[in-house]
Amino acid sequence: MDTRKDKILEQFPDHEDQIIPEKDLETYEFLYSALEKSPDTGFSLGFSNKIIRKIEAKQQHKVTVKLYSLASILIAMTLGFSAVFFSKEQCAVLFSMILKYKFAVIFLLAAVSLIQISTRAFSTRELEN
Repeated sequence: MDTRKDKILEQFPDHEDQIIPEKDLETYEFLYSALEKSPDTGFSLGFSNKIIRKIEAKQQHKVTVKLYSLASILIAMTLGFSAVFFSKEQCAVLFSMILKYKFAVIFLLAAVSLIQISTRAFSTRELEN
């Protein structure tokens, strides 16, 4: 008997009790012969998916940088306009209100900072993978 056929028959549980069709044996023989060959040299199967993910992450990063720069410009303009339109008394009231709610202001600044740092960390991990 053929040794390859013996190897294939060993894969079937209780193969003595069953009659295995010759077509199944040919299919398994083809499969095992294909698996014994070394793969062609070239890119891995997931290479294109990795490249697509990296490109999408870079594009998303560019969009977020543009949005953040736009937001910072708008904030700077708002602060400039508010400095022109507020009087000294209104600035004193605003400053006293910030001092009164300093823990809430600190919490909001810390939360925004942590969100920014974590977003940057996750995006760099995506680019590395």
